[in-house]
Amino acid sequence: MQSALNIDTHHASEHPTMLVELDGPTLRNPDGTVLAELHQGCWLTPDGLPCTALEVPAVKARPRVPAAAQAAARHERDEAWMSCALEAIRQLSQQQATLTSDDVWAAITMPPRQSRMIGNALARAQRAGVIEKTEEHRPSVRRENHSRPVRVWNSRLHGQLTR
Repeated sequence: MQSALNIDTHHASEHPTMLVELDGPTLRNPDGTVLAELHQGCWLTPDGLPCTALEVPAVKARPRVPAAAQAAARHERDEAWMSCALEAIRQLSQQQATLTSDDVWAAITMPPRQSRMIGNALARAQRAGVIEKTEEHRPSVRRENHSRPVRVWNSRLHGQLTR
């Protein structure tokens, strides 16, 4: 007589599935190893020791956040970061005649979620009339850039009074 006890929370709920096979008087793991055998009304381990329960590792609970809420929160954090980065670029532009992404990295207090967001901030600052791109490039001073060339931007606010 073979049957299976399937403690399955189903795929829709995204929880792991645990399967314990009831093979007549034998309880087996999904890999076939014997967990316990029923002998004269008593469950025994493969070593012959009496057992009263199956010990299952504790499941680590975590909050489940819908994908739309995750995306909205990520967008909100990115926009907050972008505002701070744009303010840093504006301040750099008032203090320096030229700047690079290295200057922005040094000025921001919180790194972006993705490093390419620095380029997006520079492009937004350009559209806002804060900086203008040049054809000039210089080697990056940031170690992770391995001296790759980064664009030099001209400030359109240099020397103006701060707000």
